[in-house]
Amino acid sequence: KELNKIQKGNKNKIILGVISLLLIVAIGSSYALYQIKYNKQIIYTTVEPFYSKDMQLAVYVDNKKQEDFPSKEEGYLYEGIECENEEISANFNSKTWELELKLDKPNRCNVKFTSNPFKAAICKDTPMAECLLKEEELQYSKELAYDDPDNNARYIGAKPANYIWFNCDDYENLTQETAKETCEKWMIIGSFKNIEKVVSVSEDGIATTEKQNLVKIVRNTMIGIIPWNNKPQNDWTNASLQVNLNNEYLTENDDGSWITSEGNKNAGSTPPSKNSSYKAITFNTLNMVENIVWNLGAYSFTETTTVDELYNQDRGTVGGASSPNSTTWRGKVALVYGSDTLYASGGEIRNMCLRERNIRTTSPECRDVNWINLIKVLYWWLLNPNPSVANNVMTFSGDATIWTEGPRIATAVHPSLYLASNVYVASGLGTSEEPYIIKQISQ
Repeated sequence: KELNKIQKGNKNKIILGVISLLLIVAIGSSYALYQIKYNKQIIYTTVEPFYSKDMQLAVYVDNKKQEDFPSKEEGYLYEGIECENEEISANFNSKTWELELKLDKPNRCNVKFTSNPFKAAICKDTPMAECLLKEEELQYSKELAYDDPDNNARYIGAKPANYIWFNCDDYENLTQETAKETCEKWMIIGSFKNIEKVVSVSEDGIATTEKQNLVKIVRNTMIGIIPWNNKPQNDWTNASLQVNLNNEYLTENDDGSWITSEGNKNAGSTPPSKNSSYKAITFNTLNMVENIVWNLGAYSFTETTTVDELYNQDRGTVGGASSPNSTTWRGKVALVYGSDTLYASGGEIRNMCLRERNIRTTSPECRDVNWINLIKVLYWWLLNPNPSVANNVMTFSGDATIWTEGPRIATAVHPSLYLASNVYVASGLGTSEEPYIIKQISQ
């Protein structure tokens, strides 16, 4: 009513100044108050009901109408604002958690917030890697953590929105329906800083590299049960699985499948895997996969070893027991590290899962809050070798622990790779039901 009086008294000056939306918690009630500044007079109104026709505001969080303006600590991000009168200036400050609107006529607006970083205004038209690394803006997200030694962005918890459609036959005009028939579900591990990308390789094999921030992903389901190496050695540079993944797996057959060669020479008791039913990386996907320098650090841990220490061992100078054994390798497709699997734990017990328990001991609590662990396969290969036993390689088990196994035993393979730096999210929610549809923009 007061706002109407002011407006009627200023018919020739219908200018509403700056509207700052602030969350105010009052005793006995918690609701959003909107502070409307006009000629030094302040009028307060709640989200609903509205008593003024001058300015009406409604708040939506993940497309659901709310009575309260969400707080920063709730983990939501500003998605945008939609108004009946589009001639409006809007600016949201994620640091002060204020939305400023400049109006010159009455208006009705919907203010939208989201838990999805790729739908948020701060990530609009931003490459995936750069979006996820906006730690200052995304630090309250329930699905992301920035607490490894290099503050990389990692998806955590039981059900984060980290699904993407990948390895598609064609990415043009892709929809959720067509993706179900022509793509695979992969999952985003996170965005990693200063990954050494191979720019060129000279005739004598010398690589020129540059460091970039890149997104790392892993296939949601396995591509077969295959030995890590058909020889009793744990050197990834000449392992048969490495050869498979960076040759046959990158060269699809006429029917789109791939068939292992070296990896099928299994010396263990499990029969060789037939992979003709598993899809190879498609021709239209190859440009999305970066050729990088992978670290091949071996794991040596005790009852007090933390995940942070495993992370440093990933990047360390201690290789496997095979001789000679390199601690780096150039290539496109490999496997996840043991630290990747354990950093995926989320919830209130995350710190306990990462730093307080014996990482070789089964923990039901940690198992149930870890999305990588919930990929339902009992054992699958890791990239890390054993530093003391030549014929041992690390595996990840279905109870969120890391174990060791002989490389000639056939075990599930979930390939992992880094996306090109110019890959964006085009649409989708990141859920298993509606994964992100990605696109690649020419650089």
